[in-house]
Amino acid sequence: MLVLRKLKKELADKCAKNPDKILPAKEGKKMYLKNFGNNYLKLIISEEGKQLVVVTLYWLAKKRAEK
Repeated sequence: MLVLRKLKKELADKCAKNPDKILPAKEGKKMYLKNFGNNYLKLIISEEGKQLVVVTLYWLAKKRAEK
């Protein structure tokens, strides 16, 4: 998924470990947002026990995130 979205693993790790915002998502999942300048990196996370599983991730324009 990282290659498909052209994202570096370090950015995804940074968002998962230290998000700026954590919001509820569908089906008991959580949305993690990390500010990277012009855009947010958005991760949809499923918590399975003590592990965080990234369901999907992508860039989100700040204008869309602030609606």
